Amino acid sequence: MTTPRQQTPRPLSRLALASSLALGTCALPMGIGQVQAAAPVERAERQLIRFDIPAQALDRAVLAYAEQSGVQVFFDSRKLAGLNSPGLQGSHAIEDGLRRLLQGSPVRYRFSAPGQVGLERVEAGEHSVELGATHVESSRDGDWVYMAPRSVSVITRAQIDQRPPRHAADLLEQTAGVYTAVNQRDPGLSVNIRGVQDYGRVNMNIDGMRQNFSVNGHQQRNGVMFIDPEFVQNVEIDKGTSAGMGGAGVIGGIASFNTVEARDLLGPDKEIGGRLRAGHGIGELGNGTYFNGSALFALGNEVGDILVGHSERHFGDYRSGTQHAGNLGTQMRGKLEDRQAWKHWLNGEVGAMDSVTRSQIFKLGLNLPDTQRLQFSYFETDTDSKDAWTVKDAGSHEYYYRVTGSNDINARNAALDYSLNPSDLVDFKAKLYYVTTRQDRWNADNAASATSGNRVEGYSDRYQTDTWGLQVQNTSRWQLFKADSLTFNYGSEMFQDRFRPSTERVAAANETESLPYVQGANPTGKRVMASLFGNLSYEHDDWLTVDAGLRYDRYRLTGKTGVTTWLYPEGITETNLRRQRTDLLFDQEREEGRFSPTFGIAVKPGPDWLQLYTRWGRGWRPPAVTEAYMSGRPHGGGNEMVYPNPFLQAEQSHNWELGLNIFKQSLLRDGDRFAAKVAYFDTRIDHFSFLDTNVSLPGSSVSGIALGRSAYQNNLQATRFRGVEYSLDYDAGDYYGQLSYTHMIGSNDFCSNQFYLGGAQQLVSAGTVLRPVRVGSRILMLPVRVSRAEANATENNRVSCGDIMGNAAYMPADRGALTLGMRFLERTLDVGMRLRYSEGNGKNLDTHGYSQIDQAMWPKYKVYDLYASYWMTPSLNLALSLENATDEAYFVAMGDANNLSLARGRTLSGMLEYRF
Repeated sequence: MTTPRQQTPRPLSRLALASSLALGTCALPMGIGQVQAAAPVERAERQLIRFDIPAQALDRAVLAYAEQSGVQVFFDSRKLAGLNSPGLQGSHAIEDGLRRLLQGSPVRYRFSAPGQVGLERVEAGEHSVELGATHVESSRDGDWVYMAPRSVSVITRAQIDQRPPRHAADLLEQTAGVYTAVNQRDPGLSVNIRGVQDYGRVNMNIDGMRQNFSVNGHQQRNGVMFIDPEFVQNVEIDKGTSAGMGGAGVIGGIASFNTVEARDLLGPDKEIGGRLRAGHGIGELGNGTYFNGSALFALGNEVGDILVGHSERHFGDYRSGTQHAGNLGTQMRGKLEDRQAWKHWLNGEVGAMDSVTRSQIFKLGLNLPDTQRLQFSYFETDTDSKDAWTVKDAGSHEYYYRVTGSNDINARNAALDYSLNPSDLVDFKAKLYYVTTRQDRWNADNAASATSGNRVEGYSDRYQTDTWGLQVQNTSRWQLFKADSLTFNYGSEMFQDRFRPSTERVAAANETESLPYVQGANPTGKRVMASLFGNLSYEHDDWLTVDAGLRYDRYRLTGKTGVTTWLYPEGITETNLRRQRTDLLFDQEREEGRFSPTFGIAVKPGPDWLQLYTRWGRGWRPPAVTEAYMSGRPHGGGNEMVYPNPFLQAEQSHNWELGLNIFKQSLLRDGDRFAAKVAYFDTRIDHFSFLDTNVSLPGSSVSGIALGRSAYQNNLQATRFRGVEYSLDYDAGDYYGQLSYTHMIGSNDFCSNQFYLGGAQQLVSAGTVLRPVRVGSRILMLPVRVSRAEANATENNRVSCGDIMGNAAYMPADRGALTLGMRFLERTLDVGMRLRYSEGNGKNLDTHGYSQIDQAMWPKYKVYDLYASYWMTPSLNLALSLENATDEAYFVAMGDANNLSLARGRTLSGMLEYRF
């Protein structure tokens, strides 16, 4: 006799489900006549799954069935309109449960592959309605996040299509707890989770492949990735520390950008599929939006599948918004000093914004015997863009954009994935990957005069980061009793980052003697990190979940760097003791490891639709190559200088959160759905690394007079990021709404030793010595005062606060988004409105100074977008998007203050999509 088994949908299976539901957009032709279910996996046939699906509309019941069973269900919700299901309760086998769910409905099913089933509606006379390529309501794809007892968010493909992204940062703007440091000219994406970003604090990955490319700019984005939104199927954001795959060296969270798979374009009995998309700005409202689109083509059957695709995106100069410009403050672009120039800047085009991005994707998968699968993936993105400064012409009282550099960036990703899933004890996955990102940058001259000694001619740089990675994990599951289950996920990951910069820069005359270690701000070096992890999860009777995890991370950091300074010689007593040039050389290999535990508990205190959870965990992040070894002029000239800190300590985080999930069906009307996720989070980071902009070098006698000389230091104060996240989602079929909001709490102080390497010196009197002294024509032996150098304990212990440049200087401002929409014409027409809002942080808007330039001026804003999507046929869709409908003047801040540019004004674009 088979023991009934409760199976709770797992995050990974739900993610697979989310991807598979999008497959309903493809044609699903099925034969007529007696439909027999192809045999699923034998163990799936035998096991019983506990279902709890109330009576409701059939399309919603089928989605609930897919969620609870883990089976991928392909169907057209429009063909099921008007049909109801009696619901499904109790423990049933997969096929028996589906048969009972469809009881009394003119719908047939067929299992075309293990874990995949397609539905068809049968009309009078036994004629089935063909299921062509169609749009499935993919707002359902992310429902599993409202049942997961942790802080996680998902951005689905349907949400992406509602507002076609021009910058990859647009993908995340509506997600609670997530920010993006945006430089509008740079297509690179830097993800901030709950105030934490940079240097691998957030694992930004594409299909699990870490994107660790880093080029130092103005300390707003130290680590960027390049992803083409056309190839993104969904984005999953896991917040906080993790004892699972991808958590090595992570203290902020994991941002996974999952690309399209062949199965997203195929389906049961469908061996050929594809998607063509072409978009363009419309008329004068196109506002610098030119052609952007893609072509994807897939072939597949039970043996394997192949996917190929190409994408192009072209953008140009645009007009910014002009309304409510008073929100920008009085100091932005010298508003009070030159009103005429301010108006010209506000009403003129934002220049040097032209960019071209081309991407390719290729995936080849083989289905091997005994539930094995092998897949090779390759995708490449090549993008060209410019850097520019806003410069005022004093004579004409106009601003213009001076191009200071141009960039050719190429990012290539290759991976080999293997999976084996023969039983509950073996769900094995392995990945070997290689990521290389190269930036070729031309830099304009620094505009200094040739006679100043500071002139640097135009030159080219190359920055390259190569990452090798290996991931191995297995998940074992046990059904202990009728209502108890145990899951153990364990494995290992390792990655190596190698930084290989080069430059043709010729140092200025004044640099040649004084600064022999100018390498630019990106040093050569290597970091290797390896991790072992295990996470044990226990579930009891659908109301209690407890999990505990432990990981061990170990890293090795190697690199060479140096500091040139001037020191008094020790042990020497002189009458006129002078400092001597001293080269401090660091050729290091550092190695360290640490254990990091996590723990979580979730309960349903009464109603089935409410879950309370809390989580606690520790994280550990060792310094990156750039933080420890960077040196040189950050801007190519001037007096600024960045020095290395090879003694930088690893960061340690303590994460705690308390949250609730709500998932209630048939709340206000039959078949509707309300979901909510609310969480309070508190992240404390010890030894937080920040760029101190006023450090003193060994040999100095006084401190606090070196503004512009910078090095990374560990904060002597605990750094905390606290706040509350809200995510609400209601869908009644014909109308829907979503709300997200992030409220950050508190602020931080950043304090460090002025002499970050120590070595403060002072001259003290050593008495007198007899020295020959010429007096007239005679030489006499006379007493002469002499000095010697000693350590200056007072200066070596001096601490200063507030000299910080970087995104952490100010807490991110509160931000939210509200979406309201309606569906017409049997839900083929979807129209809606979105409000994006931030109250701003108010810092430095009406006053400014060097020490505050880093926060990039975050004014408040309120931006409205409109969108519409109409499936004219099951295969053809027309989508329109009016962004910034009220022409608001605003920034999506946290970007590079010195490259600051307003966001686009009112912009209308269209997208035509064809699926086959």
